[in-house]
Amino acid sequence: EVMALTRNDACVHEKVGVYANYHPSQHAAMILNEEIDLRMFPKHWQHAFMVEKQGDAGPRRSLQVFDAAGDAVHKIFLRDASNHDAWEGIKADLALDNQSPEQPVDPRQPKEAPKSDPSKLDILRKEWARMTDTHQFLRLTSKLKMNRFGA
Repeated sequence: EVMALTRNDACVHEKVGVYANYHPSQHAAMILNEEIDLRMFPKHWQHAFMVEKQGDAGPRRSLQVFDAAGDAVHKIFLRDASNHDAWEGIKADLALDNQSPEQPVDPRQPKEAPKSDPSKLDILRKEWARMTDTHQFLRLTSKLKMNRFGA
């Protein structure tokens, strides 16, 4: 059991559960189970660090993933119920020789500009209300010739 954390400028999303039922893919891998429903886009996951900080109750451990520009993408925090014995083995297996605190980063890519069509607002609202799964949203925006920012 771990705590999965993803944040952006608008929110922080935390889920406690197990990373089980992994579905690998070059484009969009996923973890899909009762507690954690996570879509990962591997091309954006460029650097990962195993972080240990000493706290009042002992070490606090996390795996932190960053994109090429150095922005945090996803973090996984061990909890009391986590398999702490596996931590050292994972660290030994995955550690790179270069343990420098300085890592190269690429320039941040510009954000996609909104692409909208106000004349299709009623259709967008009607179709939005009919959605039964979040994955239908991209198909809807494509059909309306919008993007997620414009919609």
